[in-house]
Amino acid sequence: MYCPNCFSVLQPGVTRCSHCSFDTKEYAHSTDALPLYTSLNDQYMIGRVLGQGGFGITYKALDTFKNRVVAIKEYMPSNYAQRTGCQVVPIPGDTKAARIFEHGKISYIDEIKTLYQFENVKGVVQIFTHFQENNTAYLVMEYLDGCNLKAYVKSHGGRLDPALAGNYIVKAARALQQVHAGHILHRDISPENIYILFGGTEIKLIDFGAARKCVEDSEQENSVLLKPGFAPPEQYSKNGNQNTWTDVYALAATLYYIVSGKVPQDSLSRMQADQLQPLDQMGLPISASMAQAVRHALEIDYAKRTQTCTQFIDELVCGGWTERTIPQPPPNPALPTCIVTRVAGTNVGQRVWFKPGETVSVGRLAACNALVPSTDMIISKRHCLITYNAQKQRFIVTDVSTNGTYMQNGKRLRYNQPEQIVPGSILYLAREHIIIQLVAT
Repeated sequence: MYCPNCFSVLQPGVTRCSHCSFDTKEYAHSTDALPLYTSLNDQYMIGRVLGQGGFGITYKALDTFKNRVVAIKEYMPSNYAQRTGCQVVPIPGDTKAARIFEHGKISYIDEIKTLYQFENVKGVVQIFTHFQENNTAYLVMEYLDGCNLKAYVKSHGGRLDPALAGNYIVKAARALQQVHAGHILHRDISPENIYILFGGTEIKLIDFGAARKCVEDSEQENSVLLKPGFAPPEQYSKNGNQNTWTDVYALAATLYYIVSGKVPQDSLSRMQADQLQPLDQMGLPISASMAQAVRHALEIDYAKRTQTCTQFIDELVCGGWTERTIPQPPPNPALPTCIVTRVAGTNVGQRVWFKPGETVSVGRLAACNALVPSTDMIISKRHCLITYNAQKQRFIVTDVSTNGTYMQNGKRLRYNQPEQIVPGSILYLAREHIIIQLVAT
């Protein structure tokens, strides 16, 4: 038996992984997904589900040939197909579903093949291979350690500093420049499809709209396939004139969202009554030039809109935005880190970085550096204090809680007494499902 999260070996009868603390007993497995440990292509072992949408399911998996963790996306248009054992089959008796499913699978594979030319493009998720099995198609990609931009913004108070936000969007635009040069559109740019890698300094574009496009070609109602607020009006029509300006609109809408915390007004609604509030009228610390660049890129009429990512970048940079003015990014993951890990419920994988000598406070108060959800009332407002002594190569942990901080072996730390903890240790905050892992690299 293996841990479906990190693929370490689990001892017989053990459900919680001693390496990553993932508990199979608490894992809610989707009935639409492949069973855990399913073997694909005689090479990949399926682990937990990473994400599930209207077009597919993405799994964490182990490449048993190369002994590396990968992500595998399975073509599964949920409106037209269902799971029968491991097989994916069109909805029985629905000829339209069967036609759309088969057409979509072929188109999906064809477009995946074109993406191989971007395997060395910085900022685009790397594709390893693809294959067909279980009557459907699978895409094998690099596994990304981080979170999508939507989750990142949520974990940082609901919006980002405009300079940092511009940094992420320009990096995404530069990746799109190269994709567009290969005559490929993304078609699904949104905060959910821009991934922030561990450390917070680099991004990757994920989930190109191959599945969406192939279903559109099958004359499905397009309105249900799009993300309101991020899709320009031409994407709502099968005959809409889509080109590089289509992705530019979505990119600008994403920038609008991450600096304001508000989803832009849907483009179809704007065609009837444009009530989109300009960024420079929201009381935000944003320059007029950035607001203008976003406004030009969000023009409803594509002929009046910023046409290319190059033009969008130029307007941002020449208008006064520059990477040299970006504030210090999130701390470098190469520094000692404290990782607050939730293995169930909200805030799974939340991380807090700090330098040697700095003190991190963990608890429910907003003033704490590392937070646990306020609903976990068993956690004290200030639960424990953590610092790192680089000379001794030890974490110093001081418990200041009511319900205790515990070592993995069950030992409770002495109240208000600093104790030295070796890097790599796992601590329980009052209960075993709330875990802190201390890492120094």
